[in-house]
Amino acid sequence: MVLATSIARGTLAIVTSPDAPPPSRRALRRQAQEASGGATAHDAAAEERVAPAEEQVAPAGQRVTPAVEQATAEEHDAAVDDGMLDEPESLSGRIALAWIDPDIVATRVAPRDLTAASAPFVPVLPPLIRRRRSRVPLLVTAAVLIALVGGYTVATQTWSLDAVAPTIAAAEAPRLEAPASALSWPAEGDAAVGVAGIDAVAASSPDTAPMASITKLVSALMVLDEMPLAEGETGPSRTVTAADRATYWAYVSRGESALPVPVGGTLTQYQQLQGALIASAGNYVAMLTEELWPADAEFAAAARDWLDRHDLSGVQVVEPTGIDRENTADAASLIRLAEIAAQQPVIAEIAATRTAEIPGVGEIENTNPLLGDDGVIGLKTGGLVGNYNLLADAEVTAAGQAVQVSVAVLGQPTEELRASETAALLQQAVAELQTPHALPAGTVVGTVSTAWGTRAEVATTTEASVLLWNGATATGESTLDLGDARTAEDVVGTLTFTGPLNAATVDVALTGDLGEPDGWWRFTHPLQLFGLAG
Repeated sequence: MVLATSIARGTLAIVTSPDAPPPSRRALRRQAQEASGGATAHDAAAEERVAPAEEQVAPAGQRVTPAVEQATAEEHDAAVDDGMLDEPESLSGRIALAWIDPDIVATRVAPRDLTAASAPFVPVLPPLIRRRRSRVPLLVTAAVLIALVGGYTVATQTWSLDAVAPTIAAAEAPRLEAPASALSWPAEGDAAVGVAGIDAVAASSPDTAPMASITKLVSALMVLDEMPLAEGETGPSRTVTAADRATYWAYVSRGESALPVPVGGTLTQYQQLQGALIASAGNYVAMLTEELWPADAEFAAAARDWLDRHDLSGVQVVEPTGIDRENTADAASLIRLAEIAAQQPVIAEIAATRTAEIPGVGEIENTNPLLGDDGVIGLKTGGLVGNYNLLADAEVTAAGQAVQVSVAVLGQPTEELRASETAALLQQAVAELQTPHALPAGTVVGTVSTAWGTRAEVATTTEASVLLWNGATATGESTLDLGDARTAEDVVGTLTFTGPLNAATVDVALTGDLGEPDGWWRFTHPLQLFGLAG
């Protein structure tokens, strides 16, 4: 084998005999002469022993056979392997491949069996020319980055907005308040007006005045607390005696209101209540109360307790009929008394009766001159000389809503004035109730905001109207649920506006579109979009 260089590849390689062309005879003689001229005797002997077949020249006229050449080459290779060939100590003249460093060549040796090689020659030195660095890793990295960015972009642009759903917040609850009542009061005496369900009572004065026969309403309520009657029941009966007839004549002689009694007959509890409340008979009230409270002092003590329990501090009762001028009340307290009486079914039924037939007595007629007019359903008249009173209840309709209005008039100089002043106040109160108190459509009850910066208000779609009177208030309460609503006019809940008399519920809706986030917001807010934000 011989050493050869591959200039094209910039490497030094061992080229095997099958790969290299055979040397000519002239080249072999020249190599032999140069070697014999510069070598020592020992080197010459060694050269002769291991000279390769290519360097052995056949004598003239003789031919070297291939077998001899192969044997000689094998002997030469064996000699090299055994170290029989030593490097000459000195060389004279020009040395081929003198620029090659033997130490470098020694570091890489081709395999003895070139069949193990993958190429006709095997590199034994580092490349003399630096190989070009491969771009494959860079391209792979770039491809991975592009794939990641692309996948991230697609994910952010198509991800649902469940994690960043808009938030809805209720605004301060809207509130309505009615102005104070502006009724025209009677020129004389005192008066008050109230509406059931509204605490505030409109009154002309806090002064008290004699109640007269309105006292009988307190007495009847006290009796029913002690001896209750269900609707349709008549209660226990009382046998009427001559003493009862004597009492009747005593009342008549004093100028007090009284009703005849059927001596030898009976009067039920219900009939006695009819005589007391419809005909305003003092003797019938006395029959009811004397069985429970025989003396006026006992009755007065029981009355104080009853009035305290019903929060009627403005009322004073000393005897059951009302003939005593010490039975007094302010007009506003009588409104409260009327509301209590209206809640007692038996009292309400009797007070609304125009006429009634009592056996042994005949037909009796209600003393309330307004009964049946303008919705008046009761309750009680009262009168002393020059001092006439009327407590009336009326059921009216205001803005489609049934409302109970109570009017108390005290100290009127005539019976006619007590009726007309009561009717006038009732009409004024109904007119004030008819005045609309409405929350207009478009009232803002909440706001909706999104993570990407859009905002819309939530407002009522229609007017919400309630009944209010004399400083009464109504407050709205919203129920909001955005759900899938995202565009203007989408309904997102309701507003219930509740007053003391009625309530109104209206829809509330978005006033503008919420829209969706743009691509840049999606791309730059992954934590919010994926629900990873704290």
